[in-house]
Amino acid sequence: MDRYVAPLLLNEGALVGIALLLIIAGGVVAAKVLTVEISFRRVTYLWFIALLTLGLSIAQFAWALTPAAANAGLLAVLMFVMMGLCALYGAGTYYASAARSRHIGGDTSRAWMGFVPIVNLWLFFKGGDPAAASGTGDRSGFARFVLDPLLVLGALFVITLSRGIDKVMEDTPLYNQTDSAALRQLLTESRTLEESFADEARLTRAQLPVRIDEITLLSGIEARQGTLRMTYDVEQDIPGLRTDFEATLAKAQCAPEVFGTDLARGGVIEMVYRAPSGRIIATYVISQADCTS
Repeated sequence: MDRYVAPLLLNEGALVGIALLLIIAGGVVAAKVLTVEISFRRVTYLWFIALLTLGLSIAQFAWALTPAAANAGLLAVLMFVMMGLCALYGAGTYYASAARSRHIGGDTSRAWMGFVPIVNLWLFFKGGDPAAASGTGDRSGFARFVLDPLLVLGALFVITLSRGIDKVMEDTPLYNQTDSAALRQLLTESRTLEESFADEARLTRAQLPVRIDEITLLSGIEARQGTLRMTYDVEQDIPGLRTDFEATLAKAQCAPEVFGTDLARGGVIEMVYRAPSGRIIATYVISQADCTS
């Protein structure tokens, strides 16, 4: 079974950090192996970077293949491909920045600027050295004052589109571990029981409150070592819950795609139901014993 799941366990900040390191690494490798003899005008450089950025943004949707890759035992392949795309983006950034540097000063010594925020704006705005821009020839007024501005607007639109795609990715989970039993098992086995419950509490807390049915809201969740405590607010002041409700809850929580694996490892699910007044209507404690009864 494929066991390369480390990137899936990282928070967003750590993933961004790794991606940046891979981009820089790709640029360093490209600087060692590529000989850039072409030169880019400003608008050409802008379009190259815009298309690179759009390609990387679109490629991130490949994360949606994670459940299928886990089922096929190819999760490590997918992870390496995604990391390789970041390195490839870095190599492309070096190539474009080196070509722009040649247009400005006749050599590639300024290519490093393409990797430094704010500083890279110099590559975008610095005019080319006519002596370094060999082969460009004189350009017509139409090309300079009409065509180039339109090309700049088009490139800016592509960059804006890339940012929009990134925003969609931030706001929309691309996959759910419940879509793959293999992925769910890999993720569970890679964490301790305490870590699993802590991650569940952290992720769920960000979405609270969550409506369960017409009168019930999940309003709180807390992980305490091997116990996951969930608090539900019942929006009607009822005296109690039906007698078979605990068995229904146990059946749901014991399902493998919910907490079955964690319960089998000794975990406990505590479910507290509160009335509008704050009164505790019922408390259910579900353990592995409830899954086998």
